[in-house]
Amino acid sequence: MKRDLPAALAQSHNTVTVSSRAIDVGYANTKFTVGRKKVNGETVIVADLFPSITAVLPKGRPFERKAGTRASDGCLTEIDGVLHFAGRGVPMHLKGSQPRHVLPNYCMTPAYMALMHGAMHYMLEDVGNPRELVIEHLGLGLPLNTHYEYKEKLRQSAIGTHVLGGPEDPLGVRTVRVLDADVMVQPLGALMNYGMANKGAGLRGWSLVVDVGGGTIDYLVSLEREPNHTRSGAHPESMLQCAYAVAQQINPSYQNNFTVIEAIDAAIRTRSATVRIAGVDLEMADYKGTVDEVLRRGYDAMLSDVGDLSDFDTILVCGGGGSVFYDFLCEVAPELKRRLKCDPGSAFSNVRGFQLASEFVSVQGMTK
Repeated sequence: MKRDLPAALAQSHNTVTVSSRAIDVGYANTKFTVGRKKVNGETVIVADLFPSITAVLPKGRPFERKAGTRASDGCLTEIDGVLHFAGRGVPMHLKGSQPRHVLPNYCMTPAYMALMHGAMHYMLEDVGNPRELVIEHLGLGLPLNTHYEYKEKLRQSAIGTHVLGGPEDPLGVRTVRVLDADVMVQPLGALMNYGMANKGAGLRGWSLVVDVGGGTIDYLVSLEREPNHTRSGAHPESMLQCAYAVAQQINPSYQNNFTVIEAIDAAIRTRSATVRIAGVDLEMADYKGTVDEVLRRGYDAMLSDVGDLSDFDTILVCGGGGSVFYDFLCEVAPELKRRLKCDPGSAFSNVRGFQLASEFVSVQGMTK
């Protein structure tokens, strides 16, 4: 189908149209793109994130937005009659106990849709907060263990008109209309992003991409860019489970405390020497064995599916916990080190790859 708007961005009557965008709703963070921009003289895909947790707010009560406050930084959206808040400011609206679960049908839950709307809110902000944003093609992703079952359901739920805000929100009602969408397996996004970062060279021969996210460790075996699904898979324990295991060891009641889990997760990812819980600095070295045990279960599950690692020319580790798992692999399997690569900016590897795929589809559409 020929595109009527050849430019990447067009605006008319308070409607803005963009050719391509991408969203990656993870269990720990939701990542999104706002297109390409000049950064330090170089055109790059700009991506950002916010926590993958929503707060439920009372309906009918006016929502106060004050410029510059954390509580205002996010999106109000009504899903199935329930008012959700999603965005960077979500900690300001959470209760003390906020459980987070890794569910197989996560992409079909109201919280997932609210997080998608949160990403769309920031896309609207990026283009000046028009009343409507039209996305010609949206790139999305799912873990390998849920992709086959839910990819078409997620695609269909993304296509169409999304209503953000409402009578409680001073911003009023805004809409995002998605004309078309595709759903990729998450590690394939990282593979495409790696190819772009290396000027199209990509990964030669057989490669293994290990995507260490919040809820799952995904592993994708491919020859060039063609996946071998027989050897690929996912393990449903990753960085969040590491944080939960540490919290369990400190105090079991901490496992449903969002603030505590975020602090432990950040300490693990940044290799902080200590983590402050309830005003006390705890030595993270005391919990290294606990974290390693969770990572080892993921490593063993990967080996069970992937088999012998000797035929891989490259093992690319990415995702928000990519650097943590990279260090773990260097320690438990030092013979792999010369073939290991850790994708810089790995938290955004997948979503930048989804953006690339979305851009490709948009260009193909313009040439038809």
